[in-house]
Amino acid sequence: MKDPRRRAYIYLVAVIVLALALVYGKTRTAPDLDGPIREIFPAAAVLEEREGVFVVHDADGRLIGWAAGGSASGYGGPMLVVAGVDTEGKVVGARVVEQRETPAFWNMVRVDGYIGGISGAPFEDVSYDYSAVAGVTGATISSGALVDSIRASIADVAGVAFDVRLPLPRRPFEFGTLEIVVLVVILGGIAARRLKGPARRRVRWIAQMTGLVVIGFWKDSPIALAKLVAMASGFFPDPRTNLALYVLVGGFLITSFVWGRNVYCLYACPFGAAQRCVGIIGGRKFTLPGGVVRFLETLRNLIVFVILFMAFLTLQPTLGSYEPFSTLFSMRGSTLQWVILFVALVASLVVRNPFCDYGCPMRTVESALRDLRRLFDRRSRPVTQD
Repeated sequence: MKDPRRRAYIYLVAVIVLALALVYGKTRTAPDLDGPIREIFPAAAVLEEREGVFVVHDADGRLIGWAAGGSASGYGGPMLVVAGVDTEGKVVGARVVEQRETPAFWNMVRVDGYIGGISGAPFEDVSYDYSAVAGVTGATISSGALVDSIRASIADVAGVAFDVRLPLPRRPFEFGTLEIVVLVVILGGIAARRLKGPARRRVRWIAQMTGLVVIGFWKDSPIALAKLVAMASGFFPDPRTNLALYVLVGGFLITSFVWGRNVYCLYACPFGAAQRCVGIIGGRKFTLPGGVVRFLETLRNLIVFVILFMAFLTLQPTLGSYEPFSTLFSMRGSTLQWVILFVALVASLVVRNPFCDYGCPMRTVESALRDLRRLFDRRSRPVTQD
């Protein structure tokens, strides 16, 4: 579709539809804790809620324990866990009621092993060691959400049932190699717009290779659609431990709207850099016909819209996890992601950045922001191509 204003109105309608889907998703009935509590306490007959904590009685009316739900933010949004404590102050068990992690992340979390390890322990002696839960380093976000959710639920029980205030330590502010690299790359990309010709290309090459090594293979922290959906749904990760994500997303959104091309894709995206490296090997000698390009772009936009609609409707941000980023950088992913990775890398041998242009949801978001800007900017400034 060549008319940019017509595209802008289509994007505007799409945004309204997605907003309605999100509103509907937010009005869903809260998860029922009754079933999980009865699994933890098989003898439970009567549950009474008091100050957010469920008092559990058996069929004879005897008090047998307390249970509460706790929530913490994971990779795809909040995780809800319910934990039970008996009258002696020992943890009876816990159940994951709701979680929004991708299968690849969730399969690395030792849920049953950790819950089994704390069952029977006095609530004051429960270990909240993330490393005891994560199967590998890449699952630290999911494992941290599980541990923090259990910590929150046990703390609620301790306060109401035993009048004991358990400390809920706040994670320290993290500012390390990843945060430094992200800031340097994003700010360097913004500053590079003042450069011309070979100088800009050199800066871009250095920035992309740095992103490939640090943001990609070392930290596996690229922007993914699931992260954007989670934030759009109101599930904001703790900025003290996710500063790099906020810098990347902020740089992406602001420069997409202001410039029409975003600094993240041009200078920081590790998967774009990987395609560029493969393209150098193959020579990238093939150019797709204009009709094919428009068809693939339209198909990409349609797929992204459907995924966003379902993710907002169900409040499951990880439904959007089809990008092959982690599949390349951490060697984990679904069959679909492995197939997409293979196709993208093979196509990169002969076509310039095929996944970036025809598969990546970030390009759809960028296009939407650029065209929506035209509704507010009658000057319709041309997009600068880097």
